[in-house]
Amino acid sequence: MRSIPFMRRSIKSLAIATLAVTCPLVVADIAAAKGLAPLSAQTNDAVIARDLAALDAWSAKLDSMPGAADDPWRSTAARRWLEAARSEYTDNDRQGFPQAAFERAVTLITELDRHAPVPTNEAPPPEVGMAGSVRVADSLYATLWTLKHAPGFRCAMPELANLEVELAWAGNEQLDQGNCRTSPHLARAIDWAAQAREKVNGCFATPVAAEPEPEVPTPVVEEPPPPVAVPTAEELKIPRNVHFALGKDVVTETSIGIIGGIAEILNKYPSITVRLVGHTDSRGSAALNMDLSRHRVENVREVFLDLGIEVTRLSVEYKGKSELYSVEDSRRGTALNRRVEMVFVDSEGRDIKGEAQEHDLQLEQARPKRTLATPTTPTKPIVRRPRPRRSVVPPATTKSPATTTPTTKAPTTKAPATPRRTTKRPATTR
Repeated sequence: MRSIPFMRRSIKSLAIATLAVTCPLVVADIAAAKGLAPLSAQTNDAVIARDLAALDAWSAKLDSMPGAADDPWRSTAARRWLEAARSEYTDNDRQGFPQAAFERAVTLITELDRHAPVPTNEAPPPEVGMAGSVRVADSLYATLWTLKHAPGFRCAMPELANLEVELAWAGNEQLDQGNCRTSPHLARAIDWAAQAREKVNGCFATPVAAEPEPEVPTPVVEEPPPPVAVPTAEELKIPRNVHFALGKDVVTETSIGIIGGIAEILNKYPSITVRLVGHTDSRGSAALNMDLSRHRVENVREVFLDLGIEVTRLSVEYKGKSELYSVEDSRRGTALNRRVEMVFVDSEGRDIKGEAQEHDLQLEQARPKRTLATPTTPTKPIVRRPRPRRSVVPPATTKSPATTTPTTKAPTTKAPATPRRTTKRPATTR
């Protein structure tokens, strides 16, 4: 329930009916109004009637434009934005969404009136953020982006314009009311996405000549459509990433083998789409890494295309070094960040969680460690001093007499020691 009482809506309706009779407005003045009053300014019947009359005037202007059919994107989107603006205005939206939707419709109608160039897949309509809305269902936004850039975009302009408005409307309900009011818009968005994909894929099909109708038509029993194939639990363990070498964007043979296994599952279940997201490690500038991640994701997409996957089932993003997967405290940590991740989406817009793999991880070569020389204490060189030579005194030369008489030393006799006399002194008495 909104905080504004329901009685206020009745007052708005009554004010419109009353003022339409008693105070008619000039269409030119209404068409000149390019903004709706915010909820806080909707305080009297005249303001409410003027805003709703402005919505009617711009709708009538769109219906009366002769060249609107030549630009199906702008004409369809403008009409849907006016519907969203009126619905949320009468529902007392508090987020500013009806005012933003009305301004968007006025911009598109003005471009139609000025005969702006019709959008193409090479110059598609830009994505416009809407006030009072949040982004929901990223997979559907990825589908919208992919189909806008597909060669068959011109065949699905009305469906894609409806898809864009429904996604923004769902984001407004999510912000204002939660999931309860969001689900119907998401269901319609999924249906618009399926119709748009079918028209884009069949845009270049060769027309078949119609056969003449038989005179008596025979009833044809329509067979129920085959059930949508659902992957098994084992098949859901699909790898969701491939890795790259340092500073390289080349897809290795190991990674090609991994992608080949994924392509087999995609061929088996054609309702699954893939969003490819490129990443790098943290080294280098942001601009260099953004460009490197773009080359990596584009090369992976080329491998999928070579394996027979349709371009409309593949969307790409590149994040550079903004979303690291692993802490870079080792060579393995940085290698895990050099990757392209794959987000698989089923036919109902739900993400299928794959499993991370490391079979193609490419570690950079370890740098040789630099060894620092340990200082040594210088030692004094050993100086061997020469030993002093002993002086050899030559024997004295004596004249030899004619005859030498040997001299003999007479033996000496030691006199006997005389005994030492000791005299005992007599004891004295006192």
